[in-house]
Amino acid sequence: MTRPVRRAGRATVAALILTLGATGCSAGSDDDGGFTGAPGSPGASVDHAVESQVSFGTITGRLTPEVRQRLAQQVGDVVDGWTEAAYLGGGYPRRDFADAWPGFTPGAQEEAHGDRALMSNEDIGDRIDGVTPHRSVVRIDVLAVKQHPVGVTAHVFLGFGTTGDLEREVRVKGRLFLTHTDDGWRVFGYDMTKGAV
Repeated sequence: MTRPVRRAGRATVAALILTLGATGCSAGSDDDGGFTGAPGSPGASVDHAVESQVSFGTITGRLTPEVRQRLAQQVGDVVDGWTEAAYLGGGYPRRDFADAWPGFTPGAQEEAHGDRALMSNEDIGDRIDGVTPHRSVVRIDVLAVKQHPVGVTAHVFLGFGTTGDLEREVRVKGRLFLTHTDDGWRVFGYDMTKGAV
């Protein structure tokens, strides 16, 4: 399933980031990052997520190595916070995913709640008893002004398996659009897909 959403509080930043996201793609930009299967026992489940492997794609402007390192950590933390809350963490079976979008702006949280079968495990949460994370890959395209990042497009791939009544391999992939706020980097829009493999 897929439902593209692009919300923004700042139209200029949104336009710049969406342009960057469109022009910064290369072959395989939203691929699986080399994910080819589900290692480990199909019945194994864990109570923690995998830390995302973060790399850089297109950088428009200049960033110092220190800023790149800090930005990779900050964006990785936002993505990991969402995937933990929405897919990988918590107890199963369950139906409550009301807090599945930390690091999203209020508008993006509202949109994600409307897309909760896509942007969380609400569609399958009551039919599984565990989640086994396999891989999380994030490639970030950055727009920098005067050596400061002002917008990020995060190309995300997450692969995990489920156990319980519904055993399947699931892939979540697409783009998150982030802007910097007083509370740090926040997702203001997304264009994601989710499906069984």
